[in-house]
Amino acid sequence: MTPRRLGPKGTVPNRHCAPCSRNRSLRSLPMSVEHKSPPPGSEARDRLRIAVVGTGLLGERHARFWGQQDDVDLVGLIDLNIQQATNAAERLAGTFGIPRPPVFTSLDDLLKSSGADAVSVATPDFAHRDPVVRALEAGLHVLVEKPLAMTTDDAKAMTEASRRSGRWLMVNHSMRWIPRYRAIHDAIRSGQWGKMVVAHSAKSDVIHVPTEMLRWASRTSAAYFLTAHDLDLVRWFAGDRIVRVYAQGARGVLDRNGIDAYDAIQSSVTFANGSIASFEASWIHPNTYPSFTDDYMHVICENGVAYLDRGREGTEVFETDRVRHPKHSTVYEQDGRIYGSFRHALEHFTHCIRAGIEPLTSARRVMGVVSALEAIHRSLDSGMPVIVDDGFGD
Repeated sequence: MTPRRLGPKGTVPNRHCAPCSRNRSLRSLPMSVEHKSPPPGSEARDRLRIAVVGTGLLGERHARFWGQQDDVDLVGLIDLNIQQATNAAERLAGTFGIPRPPVFTSLDDLLKSSGADAVSVATPDFAHRDPVVRALEAGLHVLVEKPLAMTTDDAKAMTEASRRSGRWLMVNHSMRWIPRYRAIHDAIRSGQWGKMVVAHSAKSDVIHVPTEMLRWASRTSAAYFLTAHDLDLVRWFAGDRIVRVYAQGARGVLDRNGIDAYDAIQSSVTFANGSIASFEASWIHPNTYPSFTDDYMHVICENGVAYLDRGREGTEVFETDRVRHPKHSTVYEQDGRIYGSFRHALEHFTHCIRAGIEPLTSARRVMGVVSALEAIHRSLDSGMPVIVDDGFGD
């Protein structure tokens, strides 16, 4: 999935894009014949203005990252919980020395008054569609947390809004920027390893995640929260669409904790090219487990095999009262700044806006992940295999 680059005279050579002016602004990209004119004077700006919608754990991380970039202005925060957004703004200023961003009380006000070129949307999984579509319709580029949506209808609506508006919609499948996963992808794509034959992945969170961290755990699942990552990666490795899924789930622990969710979900996936994969996700590891997320993947190809243990990442820390397996591939801090694949993904977003190239994880390209996740839950409900309309987006 090599990002598409600008062709002759500023056009993007794909069926979704049309020519645009050579003097396009940060907010006007060659993506649709209906793209909007840039605001007066924006052509001269080389800084991006970005706002954040949703100020929970991930939203505040987005805000902190944008606020620490030399070529980005953090121009606003909003959350349904205004106090939470206010507290986040104060922490950004007091702890990290970031100019305190304004806190908006309505999305309309933020879209009209912040002057943003783009927004990060980090609302709960089920609440992506409204802010994403409204931001796109207002002429802003959007980075949304994974999964893109919990239903295919929502995913299609957001993808279509991106096409109509001529603005990029990127999904933050940040694990694509972990070097070891990119190395597997490149070995397969180059032909060195041949076709992927079978893959297995497992991700398990400590029980703190559904019982304390996520107030909305009953409205999602371990598959949406965890399998979404590896489903995207393995689909990327396979290089083809998912055609069939079958899933089983186990319940009990979370039900007894008053949370309407599966403890664990196992899913089997078949690709159009004959490759197969299985995915395991659970939410009930004890909080004493050395790693917040236990995580491994096994990929078998025609001429190569990879086993990745991300539960430890090669580091064990022994303290007087516990053992820890700290992780540094997705997010870590150095000198007060955020590094890891999270950083690389967000930098990719701003690069795509400036360079006029389709994001590696644009909504169009990863919408099939949502179709497969929705099918997994239909299979859980029916106890039967489900055919998937993936619509593979190269």
